[in-house]
Amino acid sequence: MKTEKICAEKLLDLLLEKMKNCADFEFLGGIQPFRIRFSNKVYYVYIKNISSAYFTNRPDVTRAQLPKREEFDSIKNSEIPFIFLGYDSQNDIYVCWNFHIAKNRLNEKDSVSFYSRYSIQNSVKEEIFYRKKLSNGDNLVLFKRELIEKFFENIDSFFDDADNRLKENNTIDYKNDKKILEIKDETLLEKLKPLLTGEVVHSLEAIKLVQEFYGSKYPEMTYKDWSELVRNIRF
Repeated sequence: MKTEKICAEKLLDLLLEKMKNCADFEFLGGIQPFRIRFSNKVYYVYIKNISSAYFTNRPDVTRAQLPKREEFDSIKNSEIPFIFLGYDSQNDIYVCWNFHIAKNRLNEKDSVSFYSRYSIQNSVKEEIFYRKKLSNGDNLVLFKRELIEKFFENIDSFFDDADNRLKENNTIDYKNDKKILEIKDETLLEKLKPLLTGEVVHSLEAIKLVQEFYGSKYPEMTYKDWSELVRNIRF
């Protein structure tokens, strides 16, 4: 997936452009993240470019990433909803992930990835909200930028906090039916961290550890797949 990388200020401007004539909207300040008021309710909003997830064998997988920031600590502990939007400049669409979960994952690690599919993004048409569920359980809403006002009008209908609240000890790996694309098991990640973050990186040992951890559960994983899986780990 090749998309134009847009700066933080421009991403903000693109949203404000579509909201400027909305009587229920007020911009309260900030860049990324920024605060808005819509229908007398305050939100934090954070927009990131969507790009390829760089999985060699899965070119259709895209992602937007939440970085680790000090200011996210106060947002995470506040009562104000946090809306994470991925922007696909090629199709001029937004992807929104369950904002209850996105807020809970703030500063969980150095970089938290939220996934989508280019094929889904490319199919989004005017005047329609697309709801999709990925194999890792993530729920997505995709829509054209033109619909951003309607999105906020209906935001509470897209995701249910009770049904989608992030579990404290979530260990579900992001995977398709036969291959793992991201490791989320906290126990395994703790074992891998000293191998991959020291002055000397022990990649071969890390790959072996991952292979032994999952055993024969994913027989279609090649050594190259295991190597790529380890290389994409971010702490």
